[in-house]
Amino acid sequence: DSQSTDGTESSHMHDNETVDLHTGYEWWLMQEAKKRNPDIKLYGLPWAFPGWVGNDPETGVPTGSPFSYPEQTSRYLLEWVKGAKSEYGLDIDYVGVWNERASNASYTESLRAHLNDAGFNATKIVAKDGWTDICDDMKKDPDYAASVDIIGLHYPSDYQDLSTCHSFGKPVWASEESSSYDDLNGAACWARVINSHYVLERITSSIMWNLVGAYYHGTNWYASSMLTSVQPWSGYYEMMEVVWATAHTTQFTEVGWKYLDSKHGSGQLENGGFYTTIVDPNSNNFTLQVVKISHDHASCTRPPLPPFNVSAEKVTFQLADNMPTEGGKLAVWKSNFEAENATIFERQSDISVDAGGSFTLDVEIGDFYTVSTVMTATKGQSKTPVPASEPSLPLPHSDDFNSYPESQEAEWLADQIGAFEIHKSAFQTARKNADDLILRQMVPQLPIGWSDHGSNGPMTLIGMREWQDINVSVDFLLPVGEAAACVGSRVDQMWDFGSVVCVGVGGQWNLTLGGPPQNTSTPKTPILSGSGPSVKAGEWHRLSLTTIGSSAWASVDGVDLFANVTVRDIDTGFAAIGMNSWYHVEFDNLDITEAGGESRWGPAAAAPPTGCDPKQGAVLTTRPCVSNGLAADDQKFELLADWQLRHIPTGLCAQYMSDTQGVTLEQCDFGAATQQFRNDYTRIRNAVVPVTLSNLPGGDRVLAGFFNGTVVTPKVLGALGTDYAAWSYFPNTFQLRNQYTGVNDSLGYPLCLSACGTSA
Repeated sequence: DSQSTDGTESSHMHDNETVDLHTGYEWWLMQEAKKRNPDIKLYGLPWAFPGWVGNDPETGVPTGSPFSYPEQTSRYLLEWVKGAKSEYGLDIDYVGVWNERASNASYTESLRAHLNDAGFNATKIVAKDGWTDICDDMKKDPDYAASVDIIGLHYPSDYQDLSTCHSFGKPVWASEESSSYDDLNGAACWARVINSHYVLERITSSIMWNLVGAYYHGTNWYASSMLTSVQPWSGYYEMMEVVWATAHTTQFTEVGWKYLDSKHGSGQLENGGFYTTIVDPNSNNFTLQVVKISHDHASCTRPPLPPFNVSAEKVTFQLADNMPTEGGKLAVWKSNFEAENATIFERQSDISVDAGGSFTLDVEIGDFYTVSTVMTATKGQSKTPVPASEPSLPLPHSDDFNSYPESQEAEWLADQIGAFEIHKSAFQTARKNADDLILRQMVPQLPIGWSDHGSNGPMTLIGMREWQDINVSVDFLLPVGEAAACVGSRVDQMWDFGSVVCVGVGGQWNLTLGGPPQNTSTPKTPILSGSGPSVKAGEWHRLSLTTIGSSAWASVDGVDLFANVTVRDIDTGFAAIGMNSWYHVEFDNLDITEAGGESRWGPAAAAPPTGCDPKQGAVLTTRPCVSNGLAADDQKFELLADWQLRHIPTGLCAQYMSDTQGVTLEQCDFGAATQQFRNDYTRIRNAVVPVTLSNLPGGDRVLAGFFNGTVVTPKVLGALGTDYAAWSYFPNTFQLRNQYTGVNDSLGYPLCLSACGTSA
């Protein structure tokens, strides 16, 4: 019911009386996973809690903590575990305490007792899905330690002391890992960490966050996943590199296999890198993994790595006498994530084990080898071709919410604050049939949040971060006199920015920059307010908002509230519907259309300027970003995993020429320091970050710019004299922008890197 990074997930218990086992997508996802692999493990971890678990059971006064009344919170978790079994036949193997927030001995012991009493003794508790302080807490409290089965750490460093954690004799897991963009660098990070974790810290499980990046760009940690699938309207998906890096382990082992100890089958390579051996305790099968990733490509999002060097080498492995092979052969699969032409999970010729029980591998930088007695691995193919990419959500978009099962979400809407579900209306009115379904916000009070703690009112969004000129219209019903319904255009993930109009009972309305605040100490910037047509609680009305360029229009029930009012044009973003606080506001008949006509949405809107001729030698500049999800050829760039910045239409790469000449388009030269525009490859899609060049004479350079369109590459300290020196990549339109949201209005309208400059 509260924000869990890229959206909210509906709880099975919005209040303390009602258990609904049909909310959310997680039930479906678990069932589908079990169909594909009946042995897959299921793990439930609360990111947040509904507010009621922290309410005083006598007075109802909220405490804001899930641990104030352990019996209530234990019941909440138990109902979920019970429901998984009774409704879906699913056994939950593991449950966590609270993602990256506090743990609590009394609650954990209570949860263990409740699970045992209900017959779920086999469900193990992982604590605390956070940092190593859990081990110090358990050391002080034996009863606490006894209630915990597995120590779950997030993003553990391989260079820290985990001796206290290991002192309990319990498994230590990296229960959240990676959070890295799923390109070749993300695959290299993953290949390294799933092996180094055991060699250096005896961590026996690494769980990737997250499985499928099926959430919009513009919500947190875009595509930090095993694969990306963000176009449900087209069915397109991409980025399989991390999937195949994972297959190096999962296609050759099973849960329950054992690692061989360091120096007896696992360890560090002489010239840098790691090897691990995992054996089946019930057969002669074993799997060896060998990985050698350079520091340049080894980093995950967190934690930082110390300096290290790697180099190519021949490595000979000696099998023990009790490790027989079938016919003296072992299967070999290989990836290389750093070569100019990457190798991704390809079967090699079987390797022969000599009479003495040894074999040798040539291990290059970037390699990930799997050598195994398991001969059944495959590199699967999709049964049908992957559909063509359609990054822009198709408009017009309309939804009457009548085509869904009750308790489910509406397609393409992404809840960010609160939970919006399909139900029959709680009000019988002349405008709706008794069987009509509507969309209702279900959360009745402030949740016990993981990140957002009630900054703005509940909201669900749809669309893309590049939208600017749209009309959003929706029917709404206010359940009580204090409620207000809102629609927004150009909003960001938490609707801190964008144009938002809200209307309450009586017809009072407000147009603001950003959504309605719940925390009145940080009020939104008002643009205009007034009184419109009468709006009554318990009756249906229609609210409409249009934004085009720097102007906005709005109406209620077809009567104008305002017209051609000036709003910021620097904002781009999603369409949104929401409300001012935790009310069960109902919505119906959502419509979103293009606004502004051909001049804002037609081919001319995406056309490069007259005389633009991207070619070799062209100097890179910036110009205003094309909006509305349109992509102009001069603004289409691709961030490659080897740090090259490639102009897509020409296939040429950006190249540093000199401190005075700036950056030009040249033939791509793999590995050239002058073409390696380094960046935080994950965060650059979720924020503004520096883009730098290293290993150049005289020191590092930074990509920077001026408002007049000039792009420069000064030394890092020299960037202080430029107008901006940080960038964000928008993958839907291939734009490298000088801003992510409108948080810094001094930057003005977003500028995009362009290949329209004249030749140097």
